[in-house]
Amino acid sequence: MSIVILIDPDKKVRPENAVRADVAWKLYLPEKMGDVSFSERKGLTKFTHWLWWELSDRLGFMRKGAEEVTYIITPLLTESAKELMTRICSMWSDEVFAVNAPNEGTDLRDAGQNLWKAPVVNVESEGGPLMESMTQDHHDSVTTFFMPALGSAKSFMRTYRIKKGSSYSRLHSHSAVEEHYLVLEGKGSLRYGRRHVAVKKGDMISKPVGPDNFSQFIADADDDMKILDIEVWPDTTMNAKDTVLYPDHREVFMRGQAWSAIIQADELMGADDFQKNYDTGYVRERDGSWTPERFPGFDERKPD
Repeated sequence: MSIVILIDPDKKVRPENAVRADVAWKLYLPEKMGDVSFSERKGLTKFTHWLWWELSDRLGFMRKGAEEVTYIITPLLTESAKELMTRICSMWSDEVFAVNAPNEGTDLRDAGQNLWKAPVVNVESEGGPLMESMTQDHHDSVTTFFMPALGSAKSFMRTYRIKKGSSYSRLHSHSAVEEHYLVLEGKGSLRYGRRHVAVKKGDMISKPVGPDNFSQFIADADDDMKILDIEVWPDTTMNAKDTVLYPDHREVFMRGQAWSAIIQADELMGADDFQKNYDTGYVRERDGSWTPERFPGFDERKPD
């Protein structure tokens, strides 16, 4: 089984049942037709997931009776976008070809050189057009996102270089996203929970989920720091509901499906009163007090 990518084909050259990546590009990356960029990484992640699952419905060792050739229609592609397509397709077939601007006279059976790419990126060199497109100054550091090049997964990977005297992120913890870090270069400090820990090249740090597992890197030695950051999500959509606590800023961020809200951390209250009076009617006020209220199926809450 092989995959043939038809780049900007004539309208008359569209095989029946072809994968319409050109249409998906309009949906997920309308501002970057045929291109990829750091600024559009959220849309790019969605596009990557779509393409991955679309190919999973057509190809695979255990999918007997699959078509010998799967065609994918794309818009005109930049070199970085072509590399993305090639990398994702290479995870589903060891024969990946591309045909530029085919027309009625083009023999699609003669697609030229096999473009298959191994699922390998180098965190030291970060080379190639795709990695260059996914690298940008970000939060006073230089960040490279690897996720699009490595397919659809629950792990979201990036490297970032923290300039001397700076940091990459706030002190924070997650309720749903597990993180692991590897110091690739330099040395500095890790704020973990309420402690400061000296870290250096080669150190691996684990951060399980939980509100008390705060972390933040500070490049407070004489070097820049380079970190490999691996986030492990509970699902492949990377849209799971996740509560992020920022203790320095006294903020709680609720993000994910149908969630996007900030709560001031000091407004959090213990759950004892809620649990004790679950089956009564009342409205909780901003200051934590309550006002009796009658709701269907519940009697008003009585004074304590």
